[in-house]
Amino acid sequence: MRSLTEKKVLGIFLNFLCELCRVYSTNGRGKHVREMKKLLPILLALAPVFSQACSFAPGYVNFKPALASFEVKLDGDRIAPLPLPSVNGIQVKRGTAAPGSLCGDAGTLSLNVSVPKTSAYKLKELGFYFRVLSGTQPDQIFPLGPISGLAAGGQVQFFFAWLDGHPSNQRPLNLEVEVFAVNKGLQIGPSKKFRIADEKR
Repeated sequence: MRSLTEKKVLGIFLNFLCELCRVYSTNGRGKHVREMKKLLPILLALAPVFSQACSFAPGYVNFKPALASFEVKLDGDRIAPLPLPSVNGIQVKRGTAAPGSLCGDAGTLSLNVSVPKTSAYKLKELGFYFRVLSGTQPDQIFPLGPISGLAAGGQVQFFFAWLDGHPSNQRPLNLEVEVFAVNKGLQIGPSKKFRIADEKR
């Protein structure tokens, strides 16, 4: 997610680069041109840094099914059910500045998902669907498809970010959400409902 301010910063940087090229090229001095050629790769290398100045990388990856190679898991002589997930460690941070403010216009949500240790499935074999059942989102928080995240300590960590804006323009966040597991064969398990709310609810 890139705010308007980030785009402005990148635009200013690129304009500066172009102006620098113009000044050096019109000086009529071969020495300056040679110096500019040495400086140009460094400036171009810095461009991605400016363009990503405060971009939030999604704290998840898209879950990829593998229908061709998928094998049904068995629990004894029965097909093993997909596990019921649990959700904990929910942390919500609302935006603190108007849209266009570097970083401050973003809201973030982090949470952890785990499954019972007795499940036939390992966390790395599962993706998770998040679906909002009720409440109004300030912006789309969850992706439309199944995702997976960083598995550590028996749980998967997820991080989401959205354009939230200044507190004076925000509505209270109070969402009922469900999450359910999906395997490589696109079979889904039972859903777990949980709430996401901020202090304004």
